[in-house]
Amino acid sequence: MSAAMEVAMTQYTPSKFAADNALTDVDVVEKYKLSANIVNAVLPQVLDKVAVGISVCDLCQYGDDLISAYADGMYKSMERGIAVPTCVSVNNYVQYMSPLADTDYNLQPGDVVKIELGAHINGYIATAAHTLVVNPNPQQPIQGPAADVICAAYCAQEAALRLLRPGVKASEITRAITEAGLYYRCQPVEGTYSSPMKRFVLRAGKDIENRFATDMFVDDLEKYDFEIEANQVYQLNIVMTTGDGKTKPAEDKPCVFQRDVNKSYQLKMKAARTAYNEINAKHSVFPFASRSLSTNQARLGLTSLVQHELITPYTPMRTGQKSDIVAQFKLTVLVTPKGLIRTTLPMALPYVHSQYSIPEQTPTSQILASELPMEIIKAVNEKSLPQVNINFGEHRIAV
Repeated sequence: MSAAMEVAMTQYTPSKFAADNALTDVDVVEKYKLSANIVNAVLPQVLDKVAVGISVCDLCQYGDDLISAYADGMYKSMERGIAVPTCVSVNNYVQYMSPLADTDYNLQPGDVVKIELGAHINGYIATAAHTLVVNPNPQQPIQGPAADVICAAYCAQEAALRLLRPGVKASEITRAITEAGLYYRCQPVEGTYSSPMKRFVLRAGKDIENRFATDMFVDDLEKYDFEIEANQVYQLNIVMTTGDGKTKPAEDKPCVFQRDVNKSYQLKMKAARTAYNEINAKHSVFPFASRSLSTNQARLGLTSLVQHELITPYTPMRTGQKSDIVAQFKLTVLVTPKGLIRTTLPMALPYVHSQYSIPEQTPTSQILASELPMEIIKAVNEKSLPQVNINFGEHRIAV
């Protein structure tokens, strides 16, 4: 959503940058798999804590603490850690909700919960997101709009994944996403997209939009369209809603920020200098949650950093109606000349039953039935990760 995901790569020579991102290099691919191992270990543990009465703040802190603990025990000579802070966006909120305790929310029966997070090893990134429903009676399927939007987002992701190969135009993928949603009476959320990633860069090129802009002309589409190329890493991010797809800023204050490495300013406030030094030391170019700063004084300095454009806030967004429901599925996939390598694993889907389905002999059904030449990395062996001891709800940031 925010252009802040784009990070300058001026420290790289073109040849160094190309070498660091060559998927023909087995060491590069291995680092992407290592960061995915962390995500694949952490996301299920966070999902497992979702229940009636559980604090969103505690879920976010738990995810971040797990990522940090796993990363800290690996490759200590390399930069490593959180690439996307754990965000828990409920019902009609879209993304980037990672609150402090003073704006916390406790989950209620029927809430649709989207959990998103990411990790990196030496700048090589893996991100993922999953949607589930707070179902007080798990033996009974969730029905109605919540089931519809989850089915729409999941089928759109599967269709997009099958089209994500060299030579396919981005507009073809966007069209497949939109059509999958329409069969379930849902719409892709505006301002959401899938993006290529590079080492240390979460948004490293042209995005695959989840929907076409309503004011886009055919000439504009041809001008901005592009073909998928080999040797790319994508975070495939599908976001659907039961509403009309339009968004607006939520009433909540931003809680996720990212440093802008292209800006500089001589800070005068002590709190701002404290925050800036801590951000540079702990987060470098990656987004971070305000929870991650060690003191209230540092958090107070964020306002000054935003004013001087040293950091960019990720404004929490929601759909137009509170009755809307938003679902999200996100994965990381490497596009190689030989096929796809999915590094973040599929999670178990919530138990839902939609009254709608994708009719046979439609373009979407044919895409979903097509062969998917893809390697999926094996589920992480816990013995290959460092032992961690993180107790849910124990670490809470005071405000």
